[in-house]
Amino acid sequence: MLSSFSWASYLMVAALLIGIYYCIVIVRHYRRDIGKLSSSRKRDDNDDEPINPQLSLFDDTPEDLCQVNPADLFTPALGLAARIRETLNKAATEQYSKAGLILILRKLIAEYPVLKGTPFQVAINNVILTESKAMGAAGLDEGDVDLLW
Repeated sequence: MLSSFSWASYLMVAALLIGIYYCIVIVRHYRRDIGKLSSSRKRDDNDDEPINPQLSLFDDTPEDLCQVNPADLFTPALGLAARIRETLNKAATEQYSKAGLILILRKLIAEYPVLKGTPFQVAINNVILTESKAMGAAGLDEGDVDLLW
């Protein structure tokens, strides 16, 4: 009787049974993950908002800002502080007007929108106040610094 079965049919039946067995095991152990995956696909299919394939550094939504780790903002804050010091030193040597200085600092701060509303904003404001007091007459006061953001 065993001689009537070919090796090809034996391997096909064995592969089919092994496949069915593993499908049952996977469904049984990972059904929660499969349910989450299918529900996320349904939500993605229902979104009517067009997807913008082009990434931008300045299109942060408030939800994105809430998820940012404060430790990740340390490097941009240090970079902005260094650029502000450099700009204020240059402004002091070339004697920029107060209005021109405010315009330059606004453009500089606009390049770092993720720092707005964080504790780093206070630190940046302190850097601006400290460095501008060293400038003398064209220095900024607290009211001017608050308007930069």
